Amino acid sequence: MKLTKKEEAEIRQLLDDYWNSYFSGNIDHWSTYLVDDYRNIGGTEEEIWNSKKEILDYTYRIIDQMKGVSEIRNKQVQIIPYDPYVMVHELMDIYIKIENEWAFYQKFRLSSLIQKKNDELKVLHQHGSYPDSKTLEGEAFAFDTLQNENLKLQQAIKTRTIELEQKNRELEIEAATERVRVQSMAMLQPGDLKNVNKELLTQLTKLEIPGLSGVSFYFIDPDEIVTVWDLSSPGNMTYPNSYSFRYDSKKFPILGEFVGILKSTKEDYFVLDFPKDKLLLANEELKHININIANIAKTAIDSGALLHQWNPAARITDGILSIDMMMPPTDDTKTIVLKMAGAFNQAYTRFLDLQKAEEQAREAQIETSLERVRSRSMGMQKSEELKDVIKIVYQQITHLKINCNHAGFVVDYTPKGDWNFWIADQQDIPDKITHPYFDSVWANQFNEAKANGVILFATYLNFEEKNTFYNELLLHVPGLPQTSKDFYLNCPGLAASTVLLEDVGLYIENFLAIPYTDEENNILLRFGKVFQQSYTRFLDLKNAEAQALRAEQDLIAIKEARKKAEEALIELQFTQKQLIQSEKMASLGELTAGIAHEIQNPLNFVNNFSEVSSELISEMVEEFDKGNFDEVKAIADDVKQNLEKINHHGQRAADIVKGMLQHSRSSSGVKEPTDINALADEYLRLAYHGLRAKDKTFNVTMKTEYDESIGKVNIIPQDIGRVVLNLITNAFYVVNEKAKTPQPPKGEGGQPSENYEPTVWVTTKLISPPSGGSGVMGRSIQIKVSDNGGGIPPKILDKIFQPFFTTKPTGQGTGLGLSLSYDIVKAHGGELKVETKEGEGSEFIIQIPA
Repeated sequence: MKLTKKEEAEIRQLLDDYWNSYFSGNIDHWSTYLVDDYRNIGGTEEEIWNSKKEILDYTYRIIDQMKGVSEIRNKQVQIIPYDPYVMVHELMDIYIKIENEWAFYQKFRLSSLIQKKNDELKVLHQHGSYPDSKTLEGEAFAFDTLQNENLKLQQAIKTRTIELEQKNRELEIEAATERVRVQSMAMLQPGDLKNVNKELLTQLTKLEIPGLSGVSFYFIDPDEIVTVWDLSSPGNMTYPNSYSFRYDSKKFPILGEFVGILKSTKEDYFVLDFPKDKLLLANEELKHININIANIAKTAIDSGALLHQWNPAARITDGILSIDMMMPPTDDTKTIVLKMAGAFNQAYTRFLDLQKAEEQAREAQIETSLERVRSRSMGMQKSEELKDVIKIVYQQITHLKINCNHAGFVVDYTPKGDWNFWIADQQDIPDKITHPYFDSVWANQFNEAKANGVILFATYLNFEEKNTFYNELLLHVPGLPQTSKDFYLNCPGLAASTVLLEDVGLYIENFLAIPYTDEENNILLRFGKVFQQSYTRFLDLKNAEAQALRAEQDLIAIKEARKKAEEALIELQFTQKQLIQSEKMASLGELTAGIAHEIQNPLNFVNNFSEVSSELISEMVEEFDKGNFDEVKAIADDVKQNLEKINHHGQRAADIVKGMLQHSRSSSGVKEPTDINALADEYLRLAYHGLRAKDKTFNVTMKTEYDESIGKVNIIPQDIGRVVLNLITNAFYVVNEKAKTPQPPKGEGGQPSENYEPTVWVTTKLISPPSGGSGVMGRSIQIKVSDNGGGIPPKILDKIFQPFFTTKPTGQGTGLGLSLSYDIVKAHGGELKVETKEGEGSEFIIQIPA
């Protein structure tokens, strides 16, 4: 049988794909060329397989050793057909990759029995072997070669063993260091540093460092104060933020020797040497720092267990890592210490970062809690909502993981006075309680702190002290269930912290009697400052509520007063109408008396001239009878003159009556051109005669000065006439009263005063505004009524225009004259003013627009 080129090509393609998929690790594809009852005898002792499954199990186990690190080169192929099979012989070189370099491994021979089944080539059986390349020509076995190689191999094994031991030690150190690093990377919070330190001590112990007795960390601050974390001492590093002891390196030169070394050298590694005499000196220093550790060290020295100590040390962040050895350091000690220092530095850096992050997170958490208190405080609408604020404070303090069973505010504090509390806890105690002062540890601390200006104090009560306090306190808490009383009385003790602020005290308590830390007290202080703002708002709301209550009461009182005022107003308005009518009637009476006196004169003339004229007519008749016509004519002329005088005085009487009627009738409210001078003069005379009609003894000097340039002015004559009449009448009254009053001596030496002459002045004047301006009201008319009476006292000057105010005796004045006059002048767009000097007189000025 002879293969065609196509059949031979298919077989060669199978072989190429067979080896490529095998060395690339694609075993699934490689196995598709094998039949299920595949057989193979390989070149090693275990390479005998009786099925496809067996060789696949083996190949999957070892393929990772082959894949990517082995390949075949220089392959020679011989294909021999045996119908229906094909025998293939392959000879090839195997190369392996060692440290990225390809190296010849060995020659390899493989015989394969192949058969085509269902148009697919399949491998039925294979046999592989490795030819002995060491056998020389003509030799059945390579004795000489093997002997030489065996000698070389023994030497290489010895060298390699040393190298492997060193390498193994390096790997042990690296593995130990890696375990510390892994623990470092596992840190999630600052407290996890304790796990790193424990792992570091564990790994140092496993490395079997000769004479290892302990590990310590020394941290140095800028003032050269040393903080020691001693991992081998009793009570050592439980938490990373605690320490075994601290000391000042400047005061303890032996214990602080490494500080000087760190300052004088830049080396990362050095060894401190402590022989026995130096150990004793160091122990003496240690007694002043930590007596417990000093005693332990002294026992070890005295017993002979510690005669000499070496301390290999390496720099770490902020200090050194040092191991204690009772034997000199070995060659690999430096490597171990430096590597562990590096691993710790990584952990310590992470510790600092976590610590900072934790502090920031804690600060954010605290600020969030404070903000919740602020928000609730600002949201208060009623003072009673202060109970909600203390509940928020209690909840937030508990939320911050502070051990708090009870929280409260002390408000309205007075020394030895009643205690006022707003309270929050898990019991059924009321939100607000008040109890009388009683002597207690807490009360005494409170008073002392308040007196000394202390803003925070802590209280501790054991079981008996706590119950003494609560047995008294609970007497003043009404309605408290027995279960709550039992809780307070059965708890182990009491620990409290109290913050005193300007107006309020804030306290928290726990009943396990565990004192609060400095950090917790600082947080409480911040809550207290926030609550001070809450209390300020509480006081504002309380004041507002009190004001609202007063306002409500005032509103009720105002409504009642308003009702009474309205009733009084109705009565007052009725009385006012009566008084105004009385004032009008009084003015009208005075006017009527004046008019009656004025009209009496022309009536007297009419009567007198009528009588004379009647006598003259009788005489004229007699003379006529006598025929004495010249005399008759003369008498007739006299009669004519008398009749003219009668007509004149009759007309005058008619004018007076007309004026009286105009004054007495109601004002029309219509302005009309009026002669101000004539108006003033007329009412001057009417006022005078009116007063004379009442008092025949009344006498006054009247002086007038009228500005003839005024002309007529648009006014309501009845209203302005009433004002002028009122002012003149008042002036007559005050000068008449002064004339009746005895006058004090005026001259020196007690000489009697001059005779008083009552005088009233009435003047009118046209006033023009200043040049280039219009003045207050442009051109104006001024009417002045002046007197030399007693004047107006300054204390009542601002009251004279008020309604119902009068200086006249009861029954002589209504108190409405000047008030009505003021309103009338204002209604005309003018002003009514007064100028006065007590004891010398007054001047009333009417000024109205022209």
